[in-house]
Amino acid sequence: MLKRAALIAVLSMFCATAAFAAPADNTQPFYGGGERTPAQLQADKAFIEDITKHSGSREAAAKNVLLRGWELLKSGDATTAMKRFNQAWLLTPNNPDVLWGFASAQCNLGKFDVGLPLFERANSQMPGNGALLSDYAYAYISKAATIDDTAAQREVSFGRALSLLNQAEALQPANPMIHSNRAIIRFFQGRYAEAWQGVEKAETLAPGSVDQRFLRDLSAKMPRPQAR
Repeated sequence: MLKRAALIAVLSMFCATAAFAAPADNTQPFYGGGERTPAQLQADKAFIEDITKHSGSREAAAKNVLLRGWELLKSGDATTAMKRFNQAWLLTPNNPDVLWGFASAQCNLGKFDVGLPLFERANSQMPGNGALLSDYAYAYISKAATIDDTAAQREVSFGRALSLLNQAEALQPANPMIHSNRAIIRFFQGRYAEAWQGVEKAETLAPGSVDQRFLRDLSAKMPRPQAR
């Protein structure tokens, strides 16, 4: 496997090629879904051949590119992450992990009408994945918190998120994010004691796993209950 510095160098070398080939659509899932031009197809071919040679296989190359996409997404750069996820799609077009990346990036950009159906597609192709279900639930939480206009809309989104978290917990009960996400829902619903219960479960599984900003916001609404 390439060392990280070498991987970034390889990706940087071909980033310009991909951008030149598709400057208008490389931040949209599947490069916008339109038909590729001859020039774009030629650039795609060159990218695939070269990065595959450096990585050893298309699957290994896609794994490395996906990793870089997730790193960018975690750092807050969803737009550039989309470029990496598109490159991973070129390499492995039937890879459901690419759909997961597309979905997460689009929801991070506030494009829930695009991202949520992509989450559903990913879920249908990789059923039984607790981590995916937890991310899917978080997308509904974000939708409720940022774009839902009415209390009724927010409750629908929270209800969908809770259903997904219940499914995730049945599959992966030791995942702290499930409990952390549930705590966030209870916070927005004004059920602060239940939110603290979720925090406690998450931190018992993984100390420090709950975002400190959320803990400050929750503490402002209700002091943390003292351990019995």
